[in-house]
Amino acid sequence: MMLPTNHAANRRSRTSHQGFTLVEVMVTMAVIGMLALTVSFVVPDKQDDEAADNARVLYERIRYAREYALVRHAILGLRIDDGNSYRFLQFTDGRWQDITHRGLRRTDLSTDIELTVEAGDLELLQQDDTELDEVFAVDREDRGTRSDDDKPASEPTPQLFIFGSGDLPPFELFVRHVGLLGEPVSWRIASTDGVDIVLEREN
Repeated sequence: MMLPTNHAANRRSRTSHQGFTLVEVMVTMAVIGMLALTVSFVVPDKQDDEAADNARVLYERIRYAREYALVRHAILGLRIDDGNSYRFLQFTDGRWQDITHRGLRRTDLSTDIELTVEAGDLELLQQDDTELDEVFAVDREDRGTRSDDDKPASEPTPQLFIFGSGDLPPFELFVRHVGLLGEPVSWRIASTDGVDIVLEREN
């Protein structure tokens, strides 16, 4: 009478040692694949968040600098140093000086963030009744995008100017995340008319 019981026990024992079924192996591989895919998407998202946050902050500060210049009828400038830091300057007493106001102080970014800017022709801003040759000590043919190689080391000149009327030259400014992981992420701050400023993701 005990034989059937022993036989059933032996069958269960053999079944428990047969290993994973094909379905179990496929499910396991699918789960691993999904986890790997999740990791690959997490890194670019983090890079995008960092680039987006820095771009939004800079965008808001440029807008605030326009209001600052307009209220004080001051000449301001945005200078990018070493590609990953920026500061706002004011032309005072015949030279450019750092602004110590809390919202416009020097800002250092991570080494994974790269800033580049290209500005248009300054002659569009002459309605300010400002003598550009006198203020910036440049020849007429040198107005527009400026090269740091042509500037005295002791006088940091901004790459982007903001005049007392609140106007700017047309410009494009890029905030890029250039880390080693994932594709580069780029945000664009730009104005085509010196009045309206846009913020948009490049890729």
